[in-house]
Amino acid sequence: MIAVIPVFNEEKNILKVLKDLEDLNIDAIVVDDGSEDNTTKLVENFSKNSKINIYLIRNEKNEGKAKAIEKGTKFALSLNKYQYVVYIDGDYQHKPKDIPKLFKKLKEKNADAVFGIRNYKHIPIHRRLSNFLASILTSLAVLIYSKRFYFFKDVQCGFRIIKSEFLKDIKFGEGYAVEHFIALQLAKKGAKIVEEYISVEYHRDAISYITPRKILEVAKHVVKFILLE
Repeated sequence: MIAVIPVFNEEKNILKVLKDLEDLNIDAIVVDDGSEDNTTKLVENFSKNSKINIYLIRNEKNEGKAKAIEKGTKFALSLNKYQYVVYIDGDYQHKPKDIPKLFKKLKEKNADAVFGIRNYKHIPIHRRLSNFLASILTSLAVLIYSKRFYFFKDVQCGFRIIKSEFLKDIKFGEGYAVEHFIALQLAKKGAKIVEEYISVEYHRDAISYITPRKILEVAKHVVKFILLE
């Protein structure tokens, strides 16, 4: 199992993520998407003495979350030794300690992927509404696209574990549409997807780059993808 971690200006958080992954003995791929702070330097220094394998991919300019995840995923698959890929954000809102819980659910249900569900009582009200609408619309889009019914409780959550074999030939889309694109294509491939509740912490050092405008862009990208496929 290896974790793909997209980061942008996460010097205050990335080492917390990596230390927790080290405690779990899970290797990591950090994709620094054009950070202007010390994120890259901190990762490089930590990796020198780490007990786990830490791979660093550095984008000279910010290319967006989808491109970062695409690069990280393709690199993970090229290593050809990991059966599962974990996706987790680098801002420490998601906690690596939940990975064993997610993996247990995946194995118990004999599933191909497990998606995290954030407890809504810990999510700001405006994001609860956007998450709910996005999940409803994506569930409908999946039905239209794959002819299979899935109901996602929190499709925008980026904390997931997916079998590597289902990630081959995946299209990742643009920006924050990546979670939706992956869900659509997993469904099309007939993957068994389960969900599990995770911890979430909206601490002061975690900055959200999701805006109402970006949510509308996600919807546009998803509709375009379905129509063109």
